[in-house]
Amino acid sequence: MSIAVSVIVRPSLGLRIAHAGLCCCVMASAAVCPGVAAPLLCLLAGALAWLCGRPPAIARQLDISGVGQMRLAVYQHNGTALRLLGGSTLWPRLLLLRLADEAGRVQVLAVLPDSVARPAWRGLALACRAAARTQINTPAV
Repeated sequence: MSIAVSVIVRPSLGLRIAHAGLCCCVMASAAVCPGVAAPLLCLLAGALAWLCGRPPAIARQLDISGVGQMRLAVYQHNGTALRLLGGSTLWPRLLLLRLADEAGRVQVLAVLPDSVARPAWRGLALACRAAARTQINTPAV
């Protein structure tokens, strides 16, 4: 059975709120740290995590063909062909897709239910599982 899906993956509001909350908790932990160096390190770690670790705020279009080939494009631009790598997480409410292009560059795409339209979530999850079966679980020739 082949499943073809084309969805727009928007930045997850829940993921961005969780990231901001974690950074605030790290910075707030400076209040209970003893000494001078430990509170400064907590503040620095929280600020660096906020600046460097933010989830991307760019909508992307993910296309999965009927045979499991994937294409990821920044919304309204041409995309690159990708393949799904082992180590991708396909849980019922979270998809962490490890994708590699022809040059071997690996990127991780986090897809949560609030990242895509509600009716498209189930189709996307099924297409990712089908792509994983065809791309990851097949022996290399």
